[in-house]
Amino acid sequence: MHPFRICVLALKRGAILITPAAPFVSVAQDVKARIDIVDLISESVALNRSGRTYKARCPFHAEKTPSFIVDPQRQSWRCYGACAEGGDAFNWLQKRENIEFKEALRILAHRAGVRLEPASPEQAAREQLHKRLLEANAAALIWWRDQLAQSAAALHVREYVASRGIEQASVEQFELGFADGDGDQLLHHLGARGFRTDELEQAGLVVITEHGPRDRFRDRLMFPIRNRRGECVGFGGRTLAGDPAKYVNTPESPLFRKRGLLYGLHLAADAIRAAGHVVVVEGYTDVISAHAHGNANTVASMGTSLADAQVALIAPITRDIRFALDSDAAGQAATRRGLESTHQILGIRERTSFDAYGAIQVQDEGKAEVRIIRLPAGSDPDTLIREQPDRWKSLVQGAQPFLDFLFDQARARHDLDDPIGRRDFTDELAPIVNSIKDAVLAAEYVNRLAALARVDPRAIAARRPARQSPASQSSASAGPASKPARPQPALHGPQAALVALAVAYPAAAAALDQDAPDLIDDAEDAQILAARLSLLADAEWTALLPEPSRDRVAQLRAYANSQLPPFTDEEAREAAQDSVERIRAQRQREYLRLLSFEVAENDRQLPHGEVAIAAAALARGDDDPLDPEILPAADAVVQVRDRAVALHAPRTAARTAAAAQE
Repeated sequence: MHPFRICVLALKRGAILITPAAPFVSVAQDVKARIDIVDLISESVALNRSGRTYKARCPFHAEKTPSFIVDPQRQSWRCYGACAEGGDAFNWLQKRENIEFKEALRILAHRAGVRLEPASPEQAAREQLHKRLLEANAAALIWWRDQLAQSAAALHVREYVASRGIEQASVEQFELGFADGDGDQLLHHLGARGFRTDELEQAGLVVITEHGPRDRFRDRLMFPIRNRRGECVGFGGRTLAGDPAKYVNTPESPLFRKRGLLYGLHLAADAIRAAGHVVVVEGYTDVISAHAHGNANTVASMGTSLADAQVALIAPITRDIRFALDSDAAGQAATRRGLESTHQILGIRERTSFDAYGAIQVQDEGKAEVRIIRLPAGSDPDTLIREQPDRWKSLVQGAQPFLDFLFDQARARHDLDDPIGRRDFTDELAPIVNSIKDAVLAAEYVNRLAALARVDPRAIAARRPARQSPASQSSASAGPASKPARPQPALHGPQAALVALAVAYPAAAAALDQDAPDLIDDAEDAQILAARLSLLADAEWTALLPEPSRDRVAQLRAYANSQLPPFTDEEAREAAQDSVERIRAQRQREYLRLLSFEVAENDRQLPHGEVAIAAAALARGDDDPLDPEILPAADAVVQVRDRAVALHAPRTAARTAAAAQE
């Protein structure tokens, strides 16, 4: 075809020609060759593998049976249903975004890293810096991998890796490395290869100290962190020298945004599509063990609660997200707080797009179905996967819907036998259940909340979140700087009193055991208490906390000074111990209430007389075997009796002692 003819055809499609006709066509073809259509479409449609192709319900019309096919070999898509649309990556973006070809070409060229027009000096400088930072990370990764494999100084690291059950195949798959304890080995190595110190500092590989530049990571097992495109954007380093900071990550930068990354996602995407769900764990070694033992649909949130940006990364691949919940109270509270802010759980529809570097710009459409994998006390995914694989699979299969988890957590925090407790319980959950978009689910949880709060369901529906005023809406739209701060936990009840006592009175902190933070549901308060207990004699203990938590410390200290009576050291110790007893008693009452619900449910389903007889026999310790169908119900009755006696025994003893004195 004549070059002029090619130029005319291109202009008819709306392209702005900035090069001669023939080169322009080659640029469009180059863009198309660099775009993977499965990745592109999966950003807004949940694709499922079907043989060599992928299937989904067509996003352009309503249907129950998937008729939308994406063919990775042909790099094409087509709907075989009502709309009968199809084409390549350009057609997809034009149809999806309702844009002209020239705009689709611009977007995809930006995504593919192909420039259609000369970059401004500022753009060119940014892109060059981005490229250099990626190159620096790649060079550091090679160096650290070689050190782990060959260095005599890494012998203890190789022994540690082996002791964790990590096979050599996993070491290679996840590209583990070793950063030597020498403070400037990497700096000299990369400097000799042409990288400037300022580039290494911006990549997070080097820190500038009063003694000059030093390696950021020293004597650590290194975990490279790749983005959804497989680019190494940062590292996590685990200390092997007893450093108080067990894990250190690359600092936040345009290249590395922790809350917009999921460790292992670039390796897990196909397995997630095949399994139909993703398992989100907390740590790097959890992911490595999972992949090594046949659970390759596992990624890690890298120690954070699941953020909106991370859900947006997963949602195009699957809507079924199963989050492995830490077994301790602080971990549960952190998970709850993070997930409650995840908009997809409530079905809010938003969009997702990515810039040229893979950074999330807006949120994806649709909602995610988040479930909670509740781990046994004292266990972690890594150990369960390696030592009890069947139990791990059972826990994943039986993951609890997130809303059920929220209900359980709220019931543990509020006394539902007290009107104030029921009010607070309702205030906490009503905005959530009233935000559920699915009518069937909304009705289910409204009725459940009403039953527990002992109110009419219409009262729950009436408690909707207050609407923002125009001023607050315009303030919210002004940008991240004007975003309102997260509401602090209420300053009432034994948990807040305990933390405030420990903050304000060193004697109260000294009276507590190191596991006291496990009694605190709020993650930030638990972190504050843990920091206080770790440095009892140090006036600068707040230095262990992130900056936002120091505001909470000031709030707790003000609460102690204004709301609590002045204590002597002995009184502060007694008050702290009393708070601990009250928290434990509250949890015992909640567990007793749950058991009572179970007994009541059993009474409705089983012959009452038989359960009572079996419970009496069980309490006496009779040797006669009991009916296996009756035994659990009988055991629940005995537990209710025993726990009720244990719960009220201290009060009974106190009343008896008081009567004796009279």
